Amino acid sequence: MTTQTWRADVGPAPKRPHLVLLALPFIWQVGCIPLVNEVALRPFGMPFPMVWQMAGVAFASLIFALVFHLDRRAGLEEEEAAFIAATMPRKAAP
Repeated sequence: MTTQTWRADVGPAPKRPHLVLLALPFIWQVGCIPLVNEVALRPFGMPFPMVWQMAGVAFASLIFALVFHLDRRAGLEEEEAAFIAATMPRKAAP
């Protein structure tokens, strides 16, 4: 069964503009490298870029939790349940 057929059976997918938030961890880790490499601070006795990376892991975890929560509010669980029900193989009648 194709995705288009399934969507036609279930209805349109919920709007999820909050998925743009998933770009923030990437920007944190890659986009700010030039800024972070110039910092001479040594918090906790570690080089600042290492502390920045560890803070990025915590930041990414918070963003993923927020997106998960917003997905649930948007009704994604119902969409996934309908998809699973539509794609499960049918049992043969005895």
